[in-house]
Amino acid sequence: MKSEEPKLKGLSECRFRSMIFLFRLGSVPFKIKEISPIYAIYIVTVIICASTTYLSMCVDVYIHSDDLGHTMTRMRMLIPFTNVMWLFSYCR
Repeated sequence: MKSEEPKLKGLSECRFRSMIFLFRLGSVPFKIKEISPIYAIYIVTVIICASTTYLSMCVDVYIHSDDLGHTMTRMRMLIPFTNVMWLFSYCR
């Protein structure tokens, strides 16, 4: 005996398809039953690249702290990137 899925589930997927796609594109496993190996490689790559970029920006600000112009240029990129990393880790 097959159980019928509610029609509201299909309706919500139609309405929020773009949001679900953006979550998946940002490595947030939203409404995924099984993760494919390619998607798992993508997630690991995104996490490693984002983490190393964030750490390298922090180290660059620390190393060049005597040059105010360089430090402020890097801080303009570091502060928004900190917000993005915080939001990413919160959603994970």
